[in-house]
Amino acid sequence: MNLSAKLAAKLGNSIAVDTPPRKTTNAKYGVFRLKNTGTSYIIYSNCRTSARKTVTSYTPLKVGWYLWGS
Repeated sequence: MNLSAKLAAKLGNSIAVDTPPRKTTNAKYGVFRLKNTGTSYIIYSNCRTSARKTVTSYTPLKVGWYLWGS
């Protein structure tokens, strides 16, 4: 199985946020990923299987701003 994904994050993006008095707004811009886990093994012709291994991969979830206030 072959998997591929393309996702571009552009530099120079800006955002305007209304921040209440005495509060701080923080922001990060980027590609946010989703963690995937699964099991990998081989099924042989005699119907036996290899040892199972846990596999972890990350897929692009979205490109954008992550905002939080404090």
